[in-house]
Amino acid sequence: MDDKKVLVRLENISKNFNNVKVIKDVSLDIYKGEFLTLLGPSGCGKTTILRMISGLDDVTKGKVFIDGVDVTEVDATKREVNTIFQNLALFPKMTVKENVGFGLKMKKLDKNIIDKRVKEVIKLVKMEGYEDRFPSELSGGQQQRIAIARSIIMNPKVLLLDESLCSLDLKLKKSMQIELKRLQKKLGITFIYVTHAQDEALSMSDRIAVINNGKIEQLDTPENIYKNPKTVFVADFIGEANILDGKVVNVNDGVIKVSLFEGYVIEIETDEKYEKNEQIKLIIRPENIKISKKELINGIEGVVTETTYNGDSTKILVDVPLKEDIKVSTTDDDKYNSSTKVYIKFDSKLIVPLRK
Repeated sequence: MDDKKVLVRLENISKNFNNVKVIKDVSLDIYKGEFLTLLGPSGCGKTTILRMISGLDDVTKGKVFIDGVDVTEVDATKREVNTIFQNLALFPKMTVKENVGFGLKMKKLDKNIIDKRVKEVIKLVKMEGYEDRFPSELSGGQQQRIAIARSIIMNPKVLLLDESLCSLDLKLKKSMQIELKRLQKKLGITFIYVTHAQDEALSMSDRIAVINNGKIEQLDTPENIYKNPKTVFVADFIGEANILDGKVVNVNDGVIKVSLFEGYVIEIETDEKYEKNEQIKLIIRPENIKISKKELINGIEGVVTETTYNGDSTKILVDVPLKEDIKVSTTDDDKYNSSTKVYIKFDSKLIVPLRK
């Protein structure tokens, strides 16, 4: 990432629709050459943020900068960005070659220059041999590649992608995630990607901005977002998590003792300051819980209520003396059937305590 040069800057941007504030004072720096994902549930405001960057939606309050230039009032056609929409918007009566070269043709460039550039980008997206086909003759993944080619041929400073992989089947989606990341790194173009799919965000992004109710809940690397969520919303939205209610019963020099139920207390190291008797949440990922049919020291006794085989792991629900069943993910060869008596044990070093 070009020494962390800020390419896109959002300064306290807000957006109102019918006097309802849907984007609430969002500030965000996006770096040159970065793959940044805006991730969140439907209706959280992520696409609206993308459209304000592109100029398709105006900004109610705040400023948008691209490469140091204030483009808040600049028309969408004059910004050095390109957008790939969910429906791809390929021209059905144009061939692949004509679709890809359309933008350069509108700029009235020499035909030889256009042909040369079209050939280069078609090769880059691995679509040689398809130049004379029409979009209807292409698969979903091939159409996706052509939409990308049509965008990158214009050499945008920023490429905006709005739920671009959502219509693909699972296997093709996984393949295109790898392909998008490869292209982004090869081209060095800043990608801003919008999705509600956490797997896409985790696998492709340099950083993720988790959006909730028009605000950024957390901005961080995929690993930190997953392992160290800052809010319960982030923990719950990214991957699977056990979110447990606990009560702080002792505080001592960076270590808190938390009671989960009567007779069961767990020690957690934390830099956060907590008060005795404070009610908190504990975030525990299913893969960070040990399960055994044999009794575990400091383990919790429970009964299996459900098992789901996922190929590389098995998801197990365990009924314990808590409000909800505990989700466990294991790669053990042991078979756990419903009604099996088991013991589970939390790894205290991998528990994240949270207030909200």
